[in-house]
Amino acid sequence: MTREELNEIIERYAAGMTSEEEDAFLDNLYLQYYDDQPMDVSYSDRSDDLNRVKASLDEQYKEYKKSKVKLWPSIAIAATALCIISISLYCYNKQIERQRYNDFTILNDIAPGSGKAVLTLSNGKKIGLSAIQKSKVVKQAGIEIARTAADELIYTTASIIPHSEITYNKIEIPKGGKYQLRLPDGTRVWLNAASSLKYPTSFLSLKERKVKLSGEAYFEVTHQSGVPFVVETDNQRVEVFGTHFNINAYPDEQLIKTTLLEGSVGINKKVMLKPGQQALNSGSVISVKNVDTATEVDWKNGDFSFNKGDDFKSDMREIGRWYNVEFVYSSSASPKMELGGWVARKNKLSTVLNRIESTGKVHFKIDGRRIMVIN
Repeated sequence: MTREELNEIIERYAAGMTSEEEDAFLDNLYLQYYDDQPMDVSYSDRSDDLNRVKASLDEQYKEYKKSKVKLWPSIAIAATALCIISISLYCYNKQIERQRYNDFTILNDIAPGSGKAVLTLSNGKKIGLSAIQKSKVVKQAGIEIARTAADELIYTTASIIPHSEITYNKIEIPKGGKYQLRLPDGTRVWLNAASSLKYPTSFLSLKERKVKLSGEAYFEVTHQSGVPFVVETDNQRVEVFGTHFNINAYPDEQLIKTTLLEGSVGINKKVMLKPGQQALNSGSVISVKNVDTATEVDWKNGDFSFNKGDDFKSDMREIGRWYNVEFVYSSSASPKMELGGWVARKNKLSTVLNRIESTGKVHFKIDGRRIMVIN
C-alpha cells in the first residue's frame, strides 16, 4: 500500500466513511507493534506510547552519535512505529469525536419517513390510512377506495353515479410520511412529506380534471382527449395533456418549481415547458431553465440529492420534512453553504447528518427534534 492510499484511508476514517475492513486495518497497524494492548486502549495510553517511541528515537540517536555504530535499522523500525502510532493517535482522536456524536444519536436516533396519511371523505369523516387494512375497500356514493400493500389508495368509480353532485376527498401527508394515490381516471400521484391533495371522487361529466396541491407531488397523468388535467397551487395553474411531471409548491419555499419529464404542460397560460425543463415561479415572474430531471424527483425514488448552487436552508427543510425535525441556525451559520452528493432516504437521521458533517462545512447539535446548525 502506498502512502497516498494510506492517507486516503485516514481521511475517510476521520470523516466516518471507512469500511469495517479499513477500520480493522488501521487497528492492526497499531497492534503489530503493541500486541499486548487491548483494542479499546485509551487516548492517554496511545499518547504515552507516542512519547515513549519519541524518547526511544532520541536515545538511539544519541547512542549512534557516541558509538558511531550503524543503528539505522532499529531506528527505522522505531520510526515506522512512530508513524503508525501517530496515525493511530490521530484516528483515535477523531473516533472519540465521532463516537461522542454517535453515542447520542444511536440512543435518540430518528427513523426515516414511512407510509402515513389521513384521508378526509366528502362527508368530513377523517380516516387514518394505517387503520385501513390492506386490500380493504371503503365505499362512498358509487366510489370504491382500496388500500394496497404498497401504501397506495386506488379509486374506482361506478359507470353511473347515483347523483350529479361533485364530491371531493382530501389526502394529507404529515411530516415524516409519504403516500401514493391512483385517481378515478387512472392518474397516479406520489405525495411527499408535509403535502396534501384535494380532488374530485369522480371525473365523470367534468370538463376538466382539476386537483388542488399543497407541498410536493409527482404526477403520471392518464390522457383523456378533450378533458385536460389541471393542478392548482397558490399562484399557479398547471394544465396538463397526459404527461409525467413534478411540482414542488411548499408554502415555506420562495419558488414553485414545476419540472417536466415527459409530454407538455402549460403554466398560467403563459409558459409551455418541454421535457427536461423546470419553471421557477416567484409569484410575479416565471423563469425556465434546463435541469437534470432525475435529481429533481430523487425524493420519489428514495434519495436526497444535493447540488451545488442549491439553497442550503431549502435542503435542510427537505430533510426536516422527511424526518419530522426542525433545523435552527446559530448566529455563525452561513446561509451560503453548498452541499453536493446524495444519500438514501431510507437511512436514519444520524447517517444523513454524519454524511453532511463529513464535508467539514457544518456541524449539528441535536436537542430532541430541534437541530442546531453550526459552522
